[in-house]
Amino acid sequence: MIANPLWTDDQTAVERLALRLIERADIRAAREQARLMLLADPLGGTLDGRLGLDRALDQWVLGLAMREANGDSADPKVVWNISNAPRNWFGHIYSGAAVAIDNPDNFNREIPIDGDGQYAVDIRFSVDPPQFSIVAEVEPEHHAGLGRNLGALTLQQLRPFCDSDGRVTVTIGPDEGGPTHLRTEPGARIQVYTRDSQRDWRQVPAEVSVRRLDPPSAWSQRDEDEIARSIIDDLPAWVAFWSGFKNDFLGHPEPNRLIGPNGRDGGWGYLAGGRFALGEGQGLLLTIDPAGSYYTGIQIADPWTISPDPMFRMVSLNSAQVTPAADGTISYVVAGVDPGIANWIDTAGLGEGWVLLRWQGVPEGADPASFIREVRVVDLAAIDREVDAAVPRVDLIERGRQLRDRAREHGLRTGAATWGEK
Repeated sequence: MIANPLWTDDQTAVERLALRLIERADIRAAREQARLMLLADPLGGTLDGRLGLDRALDQWVLGLAMREANGDSADPKVVWNISNAPRNWFGHIYSGAAVAIDNPDNFNREIPIDGDGQYAVDIRFSVDPPQFSIVAEVEPEHHAGLGRNLGALTLQQLRPFCDSDGRVTVTIGPDEGGPTHLRTEPGARIQVYTRDSQRDWRQVPAEVSVRRLDPPSAWSQRDEDEIARSIIDDLPAWVAFWSGFKNDFLGHPEPNRLIGPNGRDGGWGYLAGGRFALGEGQGLLLTIDPAGSYYTGIQIADPWTISPDPMFRMVSLNSAQVTPAADGTISYVVAGVDPGIANWIDTAGLGEGWVLLRWQGVPEGADPASFIREVRVVDLAAIDREVDAAVPRVDLIERGRQLRDRAREHGLRTGAATWGEK
């Protein structure tokens, strides 16, 4: 057992502030205005769209409240924000905050940065760390959009500079720097993101803290009314962007095909994705080559791009949760009922939605054009005929073990003081 790096005083303070803010009458009123916008969206007139509308909206509102609550670049905090699974910790219920197909394998932590400032981010990796990246991005107006990438560093780039205890410091500022420096832009509002991508839910994410090296001399802490005004001002554009993300993500492809793999800005990984739309008795077979990547993962999301709760349903799988075939490839079947295939992705009752695959820590020279081997709709009633016998199967006993392990290992992230087997 080791200390849980997510259990910090800063995390507690920001969550409690954000939870208070979203219950204010003025922010509730702003939420209801945003809800009217979603009801006018064509997706709001579909079954899956209407059923997921309020959950998506609540996740977007809390996600923005968390970012605004940790929005002071003179006094930045390292805060785990985008994670849609509900949790009961710190003495409160946190219902989840997410955007754009939040990955349950990821711990996305945010640090607000002034582009003119000088900062140090201290990182300590565990013995067997998740895949890690630290990225600096220029924030769009109202936080409503994808940031413009300024630079990124990965676990593989940082490891040579770690001391014997796994510690390394990344400096951030507008000047040139060395191999563990991220350069910013003067005058810009910047978010620094750290991302731990677990290939195994028993892996311990990095310890991360931040220091401003040149704190401004004239500074006063923001009050809650000021933060609330920021949320209300930014909420319409924020919800408009994330509710519209589904309309042009990957070109809004035809269902049951994949786009990509596309390289991520900064070179830290690849993703491929698309929409699924399955009728009764149908599944979507996806076969990939992990290509020696440090991390691979797959997940589904609803039509708003919000993922189902990953703790009790197999709505995602990472490197440790899959059973590869003898040739090293991994075949998944996305379906609403258990197809008996080892790597089942449960649609959790959704008739349509999104599916996303990720490769991170890819070996140099790997060819992304070879990552995807097969994509096709299959008849679940004829699964043994439709899917090659070399693709691993499971029985109900093994499926039960998978689900029990999933719930137990997901629970590690909210342990009060230690990270270890439960």
